[in-house]
Amino acid sequence: MTQSTNHQGSHKILVVGGTGFLGAKILGQLTQDATLALRAMSRRGAPVDANAAVQWVRGDLMDPTTLDAALKGVDVVVSSANGYMKETIEADFQGNKNLIEAAARAGVKRFVFLSIVACEAAPDVPHFHAKKVAEDLIKASGLPYVFIRAPAFLDQSADYVADGVRSGRFYCVGDKTTPWSYVLTDDLAIVIAKAAIYPDEEIVNQTIDIGWRDGPKSQNEIADLVTQITGKPLSMWLVPWLVFSLVVRLIKPFSELGYDLIQMFLFFRTGKFIADTTKQARFFGAPPTAREAIKKWADSNKLTK
Repeated sequence: MTQSTNHQGSHKILVVGGTGFLGAKILGQLTQDATLALRAMSRRGAPVDANAAVQWVRGDLMDPTTLDAALKGVDVVVSSANGYMKETIEADFQGNKNLIEAAARAGVKRFVFLSIVACEAAPDVPHFHAKKVAEDLIKASGLPYVFIRAPAFLDQSADYVADGVRSGRFYCVGDKTTPWSYVLTDDLAIVIAKAAIYPDEEIVNQTIDIGWRDGPKSQNEIADLVTQITGKPLSMWLVPWLVFSLVVRLIKPFSELGYDLIQMFLFFRTGKFIADTTKQARFFGAPPTAREAIKKWADSNKLTK
């Protein structure tokens, strides 16, 4: 992380969601700057491998009584927390509301919130809609904010794409030709960390899409780049849109998460899940290209030829 941090040296940054897949990477970026006073919130306190540079506090988004103490003295909040992939979507609605209200009470000077590209256009995708609701609550609270809107993650904590490539497969949804935007979580963590310490107030109250310099990519284009970079020929394993359309109503009573994910995939089909990286370039420098991001991902997974 190369952003100048002099103006933030005496400021305290609270990372909410710091034990998560992305949150841990954000903390990793911030701990590279020894001048920062870092705090992270967890329901269980410090993890066993906690960095000594981070002060861990107990706090639960669904328990407002724990949040005031966690936010005491905090200048910047960074939140990448989510509940929909772990427990329930309610944490993404009520939990965010609780955090926003506590941050307003604490007089936080900057709220860096991980949101989602085009979330305002996807009311039928519960966790996308939750992000838009949270954005609106933050604006209404008067908190100075930076919304970092992420597209689809190229990688996950359980990286099914990498696992598939090792077996000569590329798993894809819907069709091979509809483009949408992607990001590598390592690159997203760098951007979010920079947003927390950005020295120019011009970044305040900005909504910033994150993506690749050469634009959205179809799954066919992603697979071709993976093959070029790894040298592994891939067969495309496709679940067509029709299957998602038929299953979405059947699954709703049985799986909140399954319904949410299928609605998300169906939203990809609309062609609206496209990041405008103009502000990303303005505040954080030129975004990586698809090839650069995929090469970095392949190297980290030891897939490179």
